[in-house]
Amino acid sequence: MKKLKLLSIFLAALMVLSLTGCSVLDKIFDMSFGEDDEPTVPAEDEPEIMEPIDPNWPVTAFGTEIIKAPEKVAIASPALSEYVYDMGLMDKVCAIADFCNFGGASSYSTIGSVRLPDMEAIKEAAPDYILTFAQYEESILIELQQMNIKVIVIDAPDSLDELREIYRQSALFFLGAVEGPTFGESYVSEYDAALSALAYSGEQKNIAVIRALDYMMITGDTMENELLSAAGLKNAAENYTGYTYNSENWKEFDPAVLFINSDIHLIDLEGSDLYKKKSAVKGDKVYNVDVDALGICSKRSFAILKDMLATVYSDYTGGTPLEPAYPSMYS
Repeated sequence: MKKLKLLSIFLAALMVLSLTGCSVLDKIFDMSFGEDDEPTVPAEDEPEIMEPIDPNWPVTAFGTEIIKAPEKVAIASPALSEYVYDMGLMDKVCAIADFCNFGGASSYSTIGSVRLPDMEAIKEAAPDYILTFAQYEESILIELQQMNIKVIVIDAPDSLDELREIYRQSALFFLGAVEGPTFGESYVSEYDAALSALAYSGEQKNIAVIRALDYMMITGDTMENELLSAAGLKNAAENYTGYTYNSENWKEFDPAVLFINSDIHLIDLEGSDLYKKKSAVKGDKVYNVDVDALGICSKRSFAILKDMLATVYSDYTGGTPLEPAYPSMYS
């Protein structure tokens, strides 16, 4: 009897609540969960968003670990700037050294030289890296470190093989571990093919390339001599070293053609007791070339070589024969 009575009371209460709407039920619900609480369903762990991995970086180039792609690079050595320019990798280069004279050099800002750095220009360029063939003074290095600039000192090439390695390492530095090796090897192959294509294959003549008066010339232990030999020019000083011809054997020195640096004039040779009796001087076979540019052994050097070959060999058609330095007093 009591159970029936309680059931009747409960049903009556439900009817009252249904007539009053949901507000009371809502309040009861809110009291159970709180105003801001919601019944929660355990969520699955969301996947962590990962940064895409660039397989090119890090990479080790020039003996230095490069963590990410260089954004701004300054090159403090003219020859190195020319190598990178020839490779077509100048898009990340923000400044170069003074005295660069390769094609297009004038379009880049300059940062002085290693011996006389322009610190204001370096600060303005704000490179991440400076590549150089020579070391800065300790005080300059400290200042560059305070500017968060990393200096990478590279050994200048003494042979064509070392130059080829600089091309490979430059590709790694600028392009990374995946793209760099392929590009570097491709450029080395292109370089070798261009050198092979310009070579003269006929009977060779003795020549000499004079860097300065007296006995200073390209000798057999130099990278330039490798270039001359590969092109088909027989160097009269190939048995000597250190850019110096042995004075004790000077009587033997009598090349058919002399190439002299641009700052030397034929009259200097004609007035020299060492040169005035040599066949090339007496026969007006003396020609001015840019010996410094030749010594870089870049693509620009190839153009100089072609003109030298066309001057020495009348049947060579790859270049344009040079004009004599100017008519000899013996003519």
